[in-house]
Amino acid sequence: MLLVEQKANILLSKITFAEKRLEELTSLDEILGTYVKDLADRLNTLKNQIGIAQSEFREFIEETGFGESNYLRATSQQRLLKDMLRSYEEIEQSFYLGVDTFLPLIPIWIHQRHDENTRRAHKLLVNFIQGLLEISAVPGGVMTILGETYECLPLFWEDVTKHVIFATFSEMQSLQRWVLLTHEIGHAFYDLNFEEFNSSVIPQVVRKILERRPSNIGERDLENIIYVWARKWVPELVSDCFSVKTLGPSYVIQFMLMALDSEPDHIDVTHPPNNLRVSFMMELLDSLKLPDFNIDFYRDVWNSYSQSITQPSSQYILDEKVVEVALTGINSVVSATPIRNKWAEILSTRESLSGGNMPDKDLLSILAASALLDPSISSDWLYDELLERYTSGSDAP
Repeated sequence: MLLVEQKANILLSKITFAEKRLEELTSLDEILGTYVKDLADRLNTLKNQIGIAQSEFREFIEETGFGESNYLRATSQQRLLKDMLRSYEEIEQSFYLGVDTFLPLIPIWIHQRHDENTRRAHKLLVNFIQGLLEISAVPGGVMTILGETYECLPLFWEDVTKHVIFATFSEMQSLQRWVLLTHEIGHAFYDLNFEEFNSSVIPQVVRKILERRPSNIGERDLENIIYVWARKWVPELVSDCFSVKTLGPSYVIQFMLMALDSEPDHIDVTHPPNNLRVSFMMELLDSLKLPDFNIDFYRDVWNSYSQSITQPSSQYILDEKVVEVALTGINSVVSATPIRNKWAEILSTRESLSGGNMPDKDLLSILAASALLDPSISSDWLYDELLERYTSGSDAP
């Protein structure tokens, strides 16, 4: 049996394995049910793609007499074989990214939805995520897993895009930190609106990078800079913009606590420097003009640290004109500002919490308000109170 035929069989066995795992699932909740249905459709599509690839390869063998004891000399035949092998590569990569990374999460989700040690906290977390989705008009329910650092895992199943959100397990009771999950929802927002960002913001950024290119920047460095901005930094800044316009100061304050480190101007491939991100957020907060919020105080707090330990980078990747074009473009696309309508309620909720009282407000307002509380005010009681309010009276997850 030729190697290509063996590869097809291996891929088909992987699909069979995944299909059996899905068939074994029973009593699916609403959120998991939508993921399983879309994954089953994706597996069926992959199976059909493999079938087509197998047929094409059999025809190729008949027409060329290809065998593993010799090699093709005709350029057109070599190119055709390469294209067929590439199709197998794409199928295998698609399986790895969309199936192998997701299947192990199903038992974790089910366990956390039913285990006595996590069930109620997980339900509270899912309620909060649902509130974020509703206020920001991001469609659908999202699977959320307790276990690792705040993260958003995209799943691209042909024409369907799904996401899994991860929340830090050790911060399960640190309710004020949950607002950081807004950033992960922001990544889902970016993926769902990718075409708009890819057709407007990214081309503007690339043009400005090329326009501002210094003479000492070679082609390879230029390509790396374009890649970093287009595929890494723009999505992160979109998520920051989304987060500020969704939860405003609640997100910014908690981000500052998370981002505070010894190198706020450090250049990283995956994320823009923290100084750039905080500066962007402060500009957004300024433009929102939310009442009863002293933005200058928090700007000064951040600067007291960052300006004491670092100097702004002069590297070309942070050319001020490139940064300006990127931030302006992102701000124009992320147009909705849910925080404007939510801010008064968050402030009144903070006042109640500051007095040690549980207000009759929605979960999103309570958690956003908790992120604004004076740190000298204990809110340890809040977690148990919210569990009692939102998760008691039913064993159903």
